[in-house]
Amino acid sequence: MQRSHMVRDGAYRGATPAVPARVSRPVLARATAPASPMAHLLDAGVLPQQQMMRAGKLSSHALTSQYLARIRSLCSIGARAYAGIEINPDALKIALEMDRERQGHKVRGPLHGIPVVLRDNIATGDRMKTRTQAQLATQASCDSFVAARLRAAGAVIIGKSNLRQWAAVSVPHASASWAGLTILAVDSAADGAIVAPASNCGLVAIKPTGRAAAGQGGEPATAGPMAPSVREAAWLLAALTGERLADGMVLDAAGLHGRRIGVARHLFGQCAGTDAVIEQALLVLREQGAELIETPPAPGPDGIAALLCSHELDALVGPTCHGVSPQSDLPHITVPAGVVAGLPVGLSFIGPAHGDMPLIAMAYAYEQATLHRRTPALPSSITQALR
Repeated sequence: MQRSHMVRDGAYRGATPAVPARVSRPVLARATAPASPMAHLLDAGVLPQQQMMRAGKLSSHALTSQYLARIRSLCSIGARAYAGIEINPDALKIALEMDRERQGHKVRGPLHGIPVVLRDNIATGDRMKTRTQAQLATQASCDSFVAARLRAAGAVIIGKSNLRQWAAVSVPHASASWAGLTILAVDSAADGAIVAPASNCGLVAIKPTGRAAAGQGGEPATAGPMAPSVREAAWLLAALTGERLADGMVLDAAGLHGRRIGVARHLFGQCAGTDAVIEQALLVLREQGAELIETPPAPGPDGIAALLCSHELDALVGPTCHGVSPQSDLPHITVPAGVVAGLPVGLSFIGPAHGDMPLIAMAYAYEQATLHRRTPALPSSITQALR
C-alpha cells in the first residue's frame, strides 16, 4: 500500500474510523494561503525571531499579529473545518506586555514574546474555552500547570486547537496550516498526539518521561512540545518542566558519538518507502559515531524498557508510528528524516525512563547532521495527502 493511501485511509497511523477523512476533502483541496511579506520569518522558527527582537527589528506584537492574520486567512478561504482554532482575544495585549518587559531589559528566556498554540484540553484561566474528550467546553477558573509554566516563560498563548486537529488521522490534511508555528502538543492515552502527528507535519516533537509536566485533576497525562527544531522543542520542554531556559538544555552536535543504539525492526514494515528513508538515517547514525545493534521484537508495552536494559542501549530508533504504546512512560522524540510521496517521515528515538536529556542530545546530533526539515507548502501537502 502506498504511504499516501495509508495516510488518507488512516491505516498508516492506526487511526479509528470515528473521524472520516473524506468529509472535508473538497474544502481542503481549494485551500491556499496568501503570501505574506513576513512569511519567511514566520516559518523560520524561534531563534531567528528572537534574534530580530534583540536587534529591535521585530516586536512580539508584530509577530503575533502576523500569525493571527495567517490563521484568519486560512480560515476565511475554507480551511476552517480543520484549522479548528479558537483565537485568544487577549493575545495582542499579552504580546504588548512582553514587548514592554523587553524594553525594560527583562527577558524571561528564549520563549519571551513567542506565540504558542495549545491543544484545547489544556486549561487556561482566560476567555478561551477548555474542552474535554466528551467535547464539553467550559471556561477554566485558573491556568493549568502547563499554561502557567508557559506564561512564566514569556510565551504568548495565541489560541487553542480543537482535538480533531491533533488526532493522527486529521493532522496530515491540516499540518501545513501550522508550518512555522511553535506548537505545544499534548499526548493522551486516547490518540497519542505528540510524536506521530509531528512526524506527519515534518516537525520535531518530544514526549517526555511519564508525567514530566504534572498537571491538575482533568489535565492530560503528558505534555510535550512540537517545534521546527530540536533546539526549539528543548526550549519548550524546559518551560514545561520549569528548568532554567538559558542553560538548562545542553545540545551537542557530537551527541551520537559512542552511543549504543538498538534498531527497532518491529516498527518497520508498514511502508517500503518509509523503511528506505530510515535505512538511510541508520547510515547517518553510524557515520556520527553510534554503534547500532539489531534487536529482537519488544513484547508488549513494557518490552521496550526491558530491551533497553538487557542490551545496555542508550536508545532505540525506528520509523515514527503508532507501534509504541501512548501509555508508555518512556521518553520518545521524533525528528524529520526525509520525505516519501511528498509526505514527511520521522525518525524516532526512544530512551530509558528519565533519559530525556541524552535522548535530546542524540536527536540534536542527527538533526544537525542531516537538516531534513522543510517548511511544507499548504496546497502541495494537502494535495499529496488526499491522493
